[in-house]
This record gives sequence, structure tokens and C-alpha cells, in this order.
Amino acid sequence: MDFFWQQSLGEPLPAWSGAFAVLTGLALGSFAGMLAYRLPRGLALDRPGSYCPSCRTPIRFRRNVPLLSFALLRGRCAHCSCRIHWRYPVSEALCGLLALACWHVFGAGLYAWAALLMCATLVTLALIDLEHGLLPDQLTLGLLWSGLALSLVPKTAVAAHLPELPFPGARQAVAGAIAGYAALWIINFAWKVLRKRDGLGGGDMKLAAALGAWTGLNSLPLIVGLAAIAGLAVGLPLVLSRRAAVSDPLPCGPFLAAGGLFMLFLGPQAASVFVPGASGW
Repeated sequence: MDFFWQQSLGEPLPAWSGAFAVLTGLALGSFAGMLAYRLPRGLALDRPGSYCPSCRTPIRFRRNVPLLSFALLRGRCAHCSCRIHWRYPVSEALCGLLALACWHVFGAGLYAWAALLMCATLVTLALIDLEHGLLPDQLTLGLLWSGLALSLVPKTAVAAHLPELPFPGARQAVAGAIAGYAALWIINFAWKVLRKRDGLGGGDMKLAAALGAWTGLNSLPLIVGLAAIAGLAVGLPLVLSRRAAVSDPLPCGPFLAAGGLFMLFLGPQAASVFVPGASGW
């Protein structure tokens, strides 16, 4: 099986383009960390500027450089010496690496920017779900509608080299969005009948719909399957070691996000292994 990133999209990208991609990803990662802190707390996104949540001291630009400032400050606030939350270096590092992957896979153009938007949103959602057990509508629905909008964009000459997945046409995107929501709704309904309580939240269903819009109907079985396997791999050891009970909630957002990223970069060949003829509509 040929991997998606091994396909030729034209001339190799220059080194400066990769550096620009990483810097862009780091900046987006810093914004994602800010979103992950402010959005679930109902705080304004535009004001005040960056500040330490512990002592409320504004953070100057020279001490707000993604990853570099964290390393130079040894992970602590320069004013009160409180630890800087792990979400910031994690979001910055992840988005920097994912930005480089987007440029390498999709070239320097519309589809790289679109993929980076998807990656940054998924990183933000995963961080929020890990901390708060919440997937905000502003992000899940925004991701859903942007995926549907992208499916309406006419394929360019560069996109002609790309398979139908992970950027499907309109029919695949709409079908994927509907099927993604319906699949998790059915799973939750069955769980509720058996256990008399919800097993999934509405945010999980909306995120599945968004992933269906971005990657198409044919990729959904693999995304949901990978998320279930990853959730079981994390949850089962916690239960067996008695660090958690079976009834304890386990955030599904990070596992769905990981499945979506897997499909984004692996491409349609993985889907075609599980869904014969999954080359698009």
C-alpha cells in the first residue's frame, strides 16, 4: 500500500517554506492554547492580552514566543514563578509539527491551509475535552461548516493529483457529516438503553459529523474504529489498576481527533482497505 505522503505533488518545497510552515503552526498553537483556556471559561478572546492566570500579570511579547519562552523561563511565570500550564507547550509543539506535515503532504497552497485549520481545531478540541469534558459548539460546528464549504471548492490542477479523500466532494462530505452524527447517536442510544445513562455527549456527535464532512463517508468506519480502540487501550488499564471505575467518564474527543488526523495524513488507501471502492463519488 502506497502511503499518501509518498505521492508526488510537483517540485520539492524549498527549505524556507518548511520553516514558514513551522512558525505558522507555532503561532496557531499559541492561539489554540489561549482558546483552550478562555473558551470553556466564557472569557473574552480579544481582551485582555496574554496574562498569567495565577498573578494576572500581562505577558510581554518577548516572553510570549511559542516554545522558546517556555524553555527559557523553565516552565514558570517570570513574575510569580507559578508553573505554566502544560496545555501551552503541548498545543504549540503539536501545531508546529502538524503544520510541517501539512506543507509536506499538501504543498504550499489552499489545501495545506485547510488541513492546518483542521489540525489546529482538533488540537484545541482535544485539549478542552481533556481538561473540561467539553467540546464547544463554536469549534465543532465551525469545523463542520468549514469542511462542508471546502467540499464545494472546485478542485484545482494541484488537487487533481490528490485522491478524493481526505478532501471529498460535496456528496461525500454531506453523507459523511450525516453518518458521523447518526453513528454516534445510535451508539449512545444503545448505551443509554443498556446502562440507563448517556455514554456520549452531543459534542462527540457533532465532532464526528465534522470529521465526516472533512474526510468523507468512506473514512468514518476507520475513524470511529480507531477512536474506540484507542479509548479502550487507555481506559482498560485505568480500570484494571483501579485508578478509575467503569462508570467514570472518559473524554472521547481526543480519540476522535486522533482518528481524524490519522485519516487526513494517511489518505484514502487506508479507507479502501476497509471499504472496497472507497475512492470517492
